[in-house]
Amino acid sequence: MTTFWTDRVWVDPGFSSEPSLNIHPEGENRGSDLTLLFPLRTSAETQLRIADKVLAGVQKWRDLIAARAEQERTAEGELAAAREEIARLKAEAEVAA
Repeated sequence: MTTFWTDRVWVDPGFSSEPSLNIHPEGENRGSDLTLLFPLRTSAETQLRIADKVLAGVQKWRDLIAARAEQERTAEGELAAAREEIARLKAEAEVAA
C-alpha cells in the first residue's frame, strides 16, 4: 500500500480485546488508512517485541527526516548569510565608487 502523508495524520492506538494500530495519513476518517492487527492468540510478549521493532523503525525514519530538515535549515541560513554579505559588499563598493 502506498499513501501520501499530510500534516492532518491521525493515529489511533485502538485497544479492544486485541490491540490494533490505525493510521489515517490524511486525517481522521479521511482517505486511505492502515490498520495493523496481530493474529489471534499472539502472546503479549510477542506483541511487545513486534511493537518495539515497529517503534524502532519509525524512530529511524523520523531521525532521517530530522537530519534532512536540519540540513535544509543550515543551507537556508548559509544562503541568507551569503546574501547579506553580498549586499554589504555591494554597498561598500557603491560608497567607494
